[in-house]
Amino acid sequence: MERYTRRILANASLSLAVCALFTACSTMPYPPTYTQAELRASCERRGGWWRGNLIPDYCEFQRASLMEAP
Repeated sequence: MERYTRRILANASLSLAVCALFTACSTMPYPPTYTQAELRASCERRGGWWRGNLIPDYCEFQRASLMEAP
């Protein structure tokens, strides 16, 4: 009977440790992947207009069908 109780306590402790680990990791804030300067440079390299000051992280492109004919 003592071995059974010890096994239950070990399983409960392990489960509690795993839950605590997942809870601690899920509340960590993630930093942004790219800075605003990197996003702006990438946008301008691809021929877009950076609108990050009006709409965060927004790069505007003009479609080929909307371009004016010469």
